[in-house]
Amino acid sequence: MSGLPDIDVDDWRKNTHYAGGYDEESDVIQWFWDVVSSFDRKECILLLQFVTGSSRVPHGGFANLSGSNETQNFCIARVDLSNNPNSLPTASTCFNMLKLPQYPSKEVLCDRLSVALHYGSQGFEFV
Repeated sequence: MSGLPDIDVDDWRKNTHYAGGYDEESDVIQWFWDVVSSFDRKECILLLQFVTGSSRVPHGGFANLSGSNETQNFCIARVDLSNNPNSLPTASTCFNMLKLPQYPSKEVLCDRLSVALHYGSQGFEFV
């Protein structure tokens, strides 16, 4: 069987933890899940690859995401913009962690996340 894997955004959200001052009710978190819910399958896979290093959901769903040595749920951690509204989200793939700046609007979050996924998901290369 070929094609792109299905990603259940509701399962992903249900198995997410928050850190650094974010919680499920934070505006930025609500915007994040609104944006992710609007993603097509390819964009969801890019996000999954960006934050976990894998383009596949483990058997059993997001509750079974693996970290460096054990099951490690997806986590969204707040980071400061450091007076730079163009800061991009970053990730720690060993910990399934998205480091998401506290953007001032849903539109800015969507733009910065899109840039990170489309231009930052391929890793780095020395030339």
